[in-house]
Amino acid sequence: LRKGSPESPATDVFGSTEEGEKRWKDLKNRVVEHNIRIMAKYYTRITMKRMAQLLDLSVDESEAFLSNLVVNKTIFAKVDRLAGIINFQRPKDPNNLLNDWSQKLNSLMSLVNKTTHLIAKEEMIHNLQ
Repeated sequence: LRKGSPESPATDVFGSTEEGEKRWKDLKNRVVEHNIRIMAKYYTRITMKRMAQLLDLSVDESEAFLSNLVVNKTIFAKVDRLAGIINFQRPKDPNNLLNDWSQKLNSLMSLVNKTTHLIAKEEMIHNLQ
């Protein structure tokens, strides 16, 4: 975009003026922010080193971009700086977690009840013969 190629010549939008430099920096920032948002969508956990490698930035630069997006509430992330791991999963609401557990427990108990009934039925059939 900035230098162009024989097939696609460069435009003056990213020229070597002060405005062009500002536009180029803004474009790079937006691309990095977009890429971090995509990572947050497709990854649940990623290391700082791997994220920096994917973004082609240093670990400190990628952490600064990530922090900005978290502060602006664009994405949710928790960073374990000691382990160097970023967790993009939102913590689950305790009420929803309890309701899901209760529903699964009811389903399990229903299955146990049905299985017990079928075993008793089978025993009764074999005892009669």
